[in-house]
Amino acid sequence: MESRNGTAKPGRTQKGAPPHRDPADTSQGPPPLWVEPGSPSSAILRPLRELNERCIELLVQAARTERPEAFPIVIQLRGILQGLSPEIRTRAARKAFLLVDLEFTNETWWQTLRSHPIRPAPLPSWRGSFPRGAAVPLARATLMFAWHSLRADRNAACLLGMSPAVSEVIVALSLTDIDRIVDRRFRHLRPRWEDRPAVWRQLLQAAQSTDIRRTRDVNLRGLQLLVGEML
Repeated sequence: MESRNGTAKPGRTQKGAPPHRDPADTSQGPPPLWVEPGSPSSAILRPLRELNERCIELLVQAARTERPEAFPIVIQLRGILQGLSPEIRTRAARKAFLLVDLEFTNETWWQTLRSHPIRPAPLPSWRGSFPRGAAVPLARATLMFAWHSLRADRNAACLLGMSPAVSEVIVALSLTDIDRIVDRRFRHLRPRWEDRPAVWRQLLQAAQSTDIRRTRDVNLRGLQLLVGEML
């Protein structure tokens, strides 16, 4: 509301407009742009971030135990991973995309899996794996999350880093199919970009900063990478 001399009265905002907030003020949590425009609701982002945090925790455990079958990013970023506190791990997990991958851009792999569900699959060609005790529940949680999310909103495939053809296969799975895939293919579960330590270094270093702009940059960069991979 304006006074008679045309100046705005303090403490008032235009009807229907949100109150002004300084983008640099993080005392009340991240600003609205923390969730990127067009992303799913917070109900979908919450389990996504839980999966991200479980993935990061496994990478930290691998770095601290020096597992010989660790992923390349664990070997190259061991010092950073070892120093991550629970608070920083949680902050690093708060991304608008999934940090766990299960052949989500490999259309041939999923088509073969659908056509020959009981055929033994070759071991993945890349280096590194999660231990079975951790990989099986994480793979099941990841695949169930993808299945539910895609059935609710097919646009969720973008934040999952999943090609349209793969999303069509996953949506058609039964619960029995999911259990069979997890039990036989859990070794294909891996952290996204496990061979790109620069991406993970940027992600983890941004989580150690209170500058919200760095997190936005990481979100944007991650989404750009996902779209590029799907194309």
